[in-house]
Order: sequence, then structure tokens, then C-alpha cells
Amino acid sequence: MRQEVRLSGSGGQGLLLIGGTLAEALGVIEGKNVVQSNSYGGQVRGGSSRSDVLIAPPGEEIDYPEVMDADILLAMTQEALDEYKAIVKPKGLVVLDTTNVKQIPEMKSEIVSYPFTLKTKERLGTELPTNMVVLAVIVALSKLISRDSLSKAIEAVSPKGRAEMNLKAMNFGFELADTGALQKKAAN
Repeated sequence: MRQEVRLSGSGGQGLLLIGGTLAEALGVIEGKNVVQSNSYGGQVRGGSSRSDVLIAPPGEEIDYPEVMDADILLAMTQEALDEYKAIVKPKGLVVLDTTNVKQIPEMKSEIVSYPFTLKTKERLGTELPTNMVVLAVIVALSKLISRDSLSKAIEAVSPKGRAEMNLKAMNFGFELADTGALQKKAAN
């Protein structure tokens, strides 16, 4: 069964890296059929940015490489949520960074929110690995891949010298998901 993930926010938030990391874990490590695509605005930092990851079982083709009905939406900014909230399937999963998302609409999806950017900076001394924190939360809640596969993918695709920090961020994300620190609202 095809699954669709949209990771969205603004340039500089590392969405392309986590899309590539998720695709690496799904396709190379776990052997699933995956297509990953990116889109970003005219500015490298600050413009809109998104990464789509589409997953199908081995042997099943992915005939259209863009999210149409998201099973999972990550919105790191208010603009991303406003733009993409309509594409989430009923009973889908929406993960929001309330550092930047202040208005959360009623949705027919499970909503998980937390001030990821703020708390990552407090915990790790920098907000740069916030992307890996939210990716770990998505993996923990959705079970798209195993935690071990995510760890291996982070080691494989992290920029030089960043793997250790990204793994710490991943562990922080798993801790948040496991301890119930996240705000959760069930689908309507």
C-alpha cells in the first residue's frame, strides 16, 4: 500500500536532508520502493521548502512522484501548515513545530505538536539538528521504519562532522515520543 509523506517548512530548516535520510532508510536499508523529491522557493534560507517521500512495497510502482493525499505532514512553519493542511488524509498524522506554528486548525487527523526548534536549542545548544529531532518523532509515531534503520541512515547521509550531533538529536526525538512530552490531539 502506497504511503505519502510531506515534510514542509522554510529553507534552512533541513527538510531536504531529512527527506533524503528517510528515503535512504526506507529504500537502501529496508528495501522498500521509494521516490523522494524536493521543492524550494527562490531563496535558500527563508523561502518555502518541502521534501516529499513516497513509499510502496517492493514491486509496486510509484507512478506519480508527488504527494496527493498525505499520510504524514510535517509543518515546521505556519505557512507550510496553511498551504498543505488540506492534503492530509483523514486519520493521517500531522506533526507541528509550535515554535513557528501558532494557529492550529481543527483537522480530521491526529495532531502532534511541540516547540521542537526552541527545545532542541535548549537541549543541544543549537537549533540546527531540529530536523533530526522531528524525523525521529515521525519514525517513532508512524513506525515507517525501524529506529535502527534511521540511525544507520543518519550515519550514512549526514554531512561531514555532523553525524554525532544528528544522532544525539535523533535520540532526543525518540525520548520526546517515548515519554509523552508531545501535545497530542486525536483525529476528529
